[in-house]
Amino acid sequence: MADYRKILGLLLEGRSYREVVEIAGCSHRDVARVRQEVQERGLTSAVAITDADVAEWFPDGRRKVSEEYDQPDLSRVLASMKANRHFTLLLAWRRYVDTKDAGKKYGYSQFCALFTDYLRSHDLVAVLRHEPGRAMLVDWAGDTMDVVDTITGEVVRAILFVAVLPFSGLMFCRAYADMKSPAWLDAHVQAFAFFGGVTQIIVPDNPTTSTHQTHKGDAERVVNARYQQLADHYQTAIVPARVKKPRDYPEDFVIPSSGREACALAA
Repeated sequence: MADYRKILGLLLEGRSYREVVEIAGCSHRDVARVRQEVQERGLTSAVAITDADVAEWFPDGRRKVSEEYDQPDLSRVLASMKANRHFTLLLAWRRYVDTKDAGKKYGYSQFCALFTDYLRSHDLVAVLRHEPGRAMLVDWAGDTMDVVDTITGEVVRAILFVAVLPFSGLMFCRAYADMKSPAWLDAHVQAFAFFGGVTQIIVPDNPTTSTHQTHKGDAERVVNARYQQLADHYQTAIVPARVKKPRDYPEDFVIPSSGREACALAA
């Protein structure tokens, strides 16, 4: 839902349509709607305008519809995700659906959208807007898995390499016996083959197989020589993720079509 009070304040400051759309994250139609009210009511300042006035001038039919649905406890969902890194939105949604409260239940996509809005409204994250074919995010998965030889019964530890194209959500995953440099480099080659192309940049999450500290204790990490040689060969750039837990979040939870990403890679 558009923040009409914010739009109103920006217009009264003399901001252009383009500036209001970028700052408030709304549509041109929302801006035009507020502009019409400003002109018809002869408004010059937002100081004396109350929330009741805004609600009366810009009624939203969706609010009435939303009252028919059980509202999820999104603060509790966030707390669960912080306490348990294995707790996903899908698990949260399933718990929400399984509750016996009266009323309709949101579908998974809408549940994700509500959670995204909650994060934005509480200033918990910075939103990342991805472009098709621009970046490939890579890292070793946090958990290992056991692979059992069905003949000998021997149990071998396997580490998962994961590469993701963030615009489409397309994912590549491959298991390796260790996290050494040969496995790391081979995983990239296999990912390029799987995706059918090479992205403009590669973003590793600072594993020791990709970057190192110039001096002990330094926050800055430097791409190691063998990894840089691979990047030079494939004519791509390596941009390590920021350190100290950056507060970023993808623009959407819903995975869009991968068609545009495939076209971008092919180009």
